[in-house]
Amino acid sequence: MDILFLTGPPFGAPLFDAVIQRLGRGSAESVIDAQNPSADWQAFGDRLAERVRARPTVVVAHGLAVPGAVAAALAASPAALVLMNGPVRVLDPISGAASRVAASALGGRLARTVLHPVPWLAWLRSSAGLRRAVVNPYVMDRDTVAAICGPVVEHAANRRAVVSWLAGLGNLPDPRSLRCPTLSLWGDGDALYPSMEAGFLEAAVPGHVHVAIPGGQHLHPVERPWESADRLRHWLVARGLWA
Repeated sequence: MDILFLTGPPFGAPLFDAVIQRLGRGSAESVIDAQNPSADWQAFGDRLAERVRARPTVVVAHGLAVPGAVAAALAASPAALVLMNGPVRVLDPISGAASRVAASALGGRLARTVLHPVPWLAWLRSSAGLRRAVVNPYVMDRDTVAAICGPVVEHAANRRAVVSWLAGLGNLPDPRSLRCPTLSLWGDGDALYPSMEAGFLEAAVPGHVHVAIPGGQHLHPVERPWESADRLRHWLVARGLWA
C-alpha cells in the first residue's frame, strides 16, 4: 500500500520528512511542480486520480493541497483519504486574499516580486509569518523555514505555478460526496483552519473519522511529527490499511 503525502504552497515536500521517518514508509510531493507550471487543483486532481486508479494509495494532504486531494478522491476513490488542516469549505483569510490577487491582473507581479525567495522567506521567518502557525515559535528557525518553504519558490516556474494554484482556489470542491475511508487529522489549536472544519467533515461525510492533535496548530506535521505519525498509523492499522 502506497502512502502519498501532499503539500500545498507555501510548503514543499520536506514538511513531512519527520512524519515519514517516524512511520518508516511513505513518500512526499508538493502540488507545485516546475514541470506543470499552470497547475491548479482541478488539473492536479485529474493527474492524481490516474495515479490512484493505477495503484492502491493512501492520500494524505495538508493545507492548500487539500482541494486537489479531495478532487482526486471524488474522481477515483483512493484506499483512504487523510486531510490535515486545510480548506474544506472556505479559504483562510490570508490564502483568500492571495487567491484574489493571483486571479487578478496583479498575478504576474505577485510571481515576480512577492514570491521571490528573498522577501518571501524573510516574511515567513518573521514574527508575522510561520511563527504564528506553531505552538513554539522557535521551531520555525531560519533553516527549518528554508527547508520546508524554499523549494516551492526556488524557480520562476514554481512561482508561476503557485500563482496558478492560488488563482484556482476561488471555488473549492465539495467533499460531501466522498465515499472512501476518510480521516481528518487535525491540529485543534489551528487559527487558520479551526477544528470546526473537521467537525463539518465528520457530520457531512459517511464514515468520516476526526482525530485531533491536542494543542497542535497548523504545522503539527513539523512541530509534533511523532504524534501525527502515530495517530495516522493507528487509524490505518484499524482499517487494515497498514501492512
